Amino acid sequence: MPKLKLKFYILAAAILVIFAAVFLIIKTSVRKQFKLTFDADYYWTTKAFDDSVWFYEEVPAGFEYYLYIPPEYRKDRHNEAAKIPLIVTFHGSNDKYSSRGKFGRMLIAPEIQNVKKCAVLCLHSRGDYFSDCHDVSLMIQNILLRNECIDKKCIIGFGHSQGAEFVVKLSCYEPGLFKAVISGSGYYQPSFRELMRILPIRYWWKISKYDKGIYEQGYKTGRLLKRFCRGSVNIELESREHCWVESDDVDESTGQTFLQWYESVTK
Repeated sequence: MPKLKLKFYILAAAILVIFAAVFLIIKTSVRKQFKLTFDADYYWTTKAFDDSVWFYEEVPAGFEYYLYIPPEYRKDRHNEAAKIPLIVTFHGSNDKYSSRGKFGRMLIAPEIQNVKKCAVLCLHSRGDYFSDCHDVSLMIQNILLRNECIDKKCIIGFGHSQGAEFVVKLSCYEPGLFKAVISGSGYYQPSFRELMRILPIRYWWKISKYDKGIYEQGYKTGRLLKRFCRGSVNIELESREHCWVESDDVDESTGQTFLQWYESVTK
């Protein structure tokens, strides 16, 4: 009788462990639902103009940004049925005024737009670099509230250098915000707990072995993301230095191009 009881307890414990493991897998493989929060300081604008390609806006909270909406939707920004993906760019330290030329121009070019039409947000930090995840998240949320044509379930973060460090940090802070993250020369090191929170997010991670100080901090993160976040890519360049992700990038280990990855993310 004692042996039967022991076997019963062992079997029951094993079943509980299996159920717990299945529950954990399901929970960590599904993106967290994200609810938008209205805040007047981030919603209303104090300055705005339209140069026919970009909408420029400033808000009382101190942020300024350029927003590109594909031409066919520029006069239909409140059309919820449009479901346009959004790419949000995060510049490096002291680099905000060149980010639209570097990244915005690339992302609105035909190479990207012909694969999948998308909106592009070039967000400027309030200081020389991004630091506050809560405030930046609020800013993005209120831009989404102002532009209903954007698909709230298909937001992609794009960062370079300190901006790449920050966008990965932001994805850990608010895992329901981004469907995918693009990191060039990033170096954020997520904790185990953070890694478990971002498993449903797909990452395109690019770093150079010649980027001293950055590579040593960032290469482990790229390898972890590729291993645990399904559909993620890790590229470690043998040459070049402080680089960002470009539309003609290729993952040499699989032959997958960046544009193919982008198309799969935005489906």
